[in-house]
Formats: sequence, structure tokens, C-alpha cells
Amino acid sequence: MIDNLLDLVKYHDDQIASRSLTKKLKIDNPITLYALPVGESISNESSKWCKLIQVLEGSLQVEIRGDKYVISHQGLMSIAANQVHSLYALEDSKILQIEVEDKRPK
Repeated sequence: MIDNLLDLVKYHDDQIASRSLTKKLKIDNPITLYALPVGESISNESSKWCKLIQVLEGSLQVEIRGDKYVISHQGLMSIAANQVHSLYALEDSKILQIEVEDKRPK
């Protein structure tokens, strides 16, 4: 159990802080908490799993295939498996990223 996600990562000037919650929650799915100061970004990443991105604090721009989406405080977005995407902090932002296997038939 985790009482307060926001207290688990702190902002640091000019760098992204992250913390894996996978072992703490005793599960196999990758779960990561990030603190991105305004202007910081995570560029051109993808995963073999689908991603759920929830903004816990702040606002985040997500770019997928040239399309830009803004997720605000408490917003949630899914990103398909193997989809290259970028994240950009429009303000100091803490986000929770949960990766889940896509079990839909192909």
C-alpha cells in the first residue's frame, strides 16, 4: 500500500526524478512515478506494453506521430504498445506511468 504518491518523488532542477513502484507493490507490471520540472522532456520512447499515463500534478504534453495532446491535473491517457511518443512538462508535473500487456487479438 502507498499512502501518498506525491511524496515519493521530489523535483530537482534540470533533471527528471523517477521511482519504480513495481517491487514495492509486488507486481510484475512496470509502474513508475516521475517528477518532471517545467520544460523537461522524455523523448522518443516506446514500450512493448501499453502505457497508462496519469498526471497527478501539473500538466503534460504528449506527442504521438506529430499529434500533440495535453493532459492536465488528474487526467489519464493511454498509449498503444510499440508507439513512439514524447512527453514534455508544461509546468512542474508528477506523473504515474503504468505499463500493461495488450491482450487483444492481433
